[in-house]
Amino acid sequence: MPTTPNQDITNGDTDAPDVDAITSSLGNMQAELMRLDALGERLVEMAGLSAEEFDFQNPPPQGGPEEGLARDYTIKEIASELGSVVGLLKDRKRKLEILEEAIMERDLTAKSVPSGWPVRAGYITSNYGFRIHPIKGRRLFHQGVDFAAPSGSPVVAVADGLVTFSGRRSGYGNLIEIRHVDGYTTRYGHNQVNLVQEGQQIRQGQKIGAVGATGTATGPHVHFEVLKNGEHLNPMQFTGRQSSMMLVAANPDNPS
Repeated sequence: MPTTPNQDITNGDTDAPDVDAITSSLGNMQAELMRLDALGERLVEMAGLSAEEFDFQNPPPQGGPEEGLARDYTIKEIASELGSVVGLLKDRKRKLEILEEAIMERDLTAKSVPSGWPVRAGYITSNYGFRIHPIKGRRLFHQGVDFAAPSGSPVVAVADGLVTFSGRRSGYGNLIEIRHVDGYTTRYGHNQVNLVQEGQQIRQGQKIGAVGATGTATGPHVHFEVLKNGEHLNPMQFTGRQSSMMLVAANPDNPS
């Protein structure tokens, strides 16, 4: 007797999920596994654990007798199992992120709250708040502060932290995102080049990139953002007392 496209071949359940739904669940599970592997490797390195004992590249060793009671899965059972595994993976990722935060708080110094400018020489060209967008020509909210500086000059971290993103992002061009203690995050956009990788620990004042004009930009500058618990803050609270049009003195002892 022929079956309909969505019919469970094993038990005749016409309400069983179709193959597309199972494929989607499998894709979600694979993506979560990749995130967990990356996070696990970061934690092993941060905590100084043995990479052989905590191996996130290979499956765990398993075994058992070759003979035993066997029963084929139904389509519905497969979909249910995959859905449960995706949920468990997300829960483990959340717990590992909490552990990562605890390790970071233990290891990082007191210089973990954003402070200072993301460039060693430059001036502010656009403040936090509503402005006329330089490309779109509309009044839009600017979630950061723009620091103009010579192309290729250093972009520096304003606090100790952990790189959580280093790559390209729409509008930002080459972007670096650093997570700090107490829920703070800083972002450095439009870089000519990023010099740090995800999972790398960063110290305040460390060179992390070079000033550029990648993404949506009219010239070389750093778009600098500060967030706390995912909410944007005015970076001027953290940049110090320099005048917005005052040149920042370059450090003659460390010009790189």
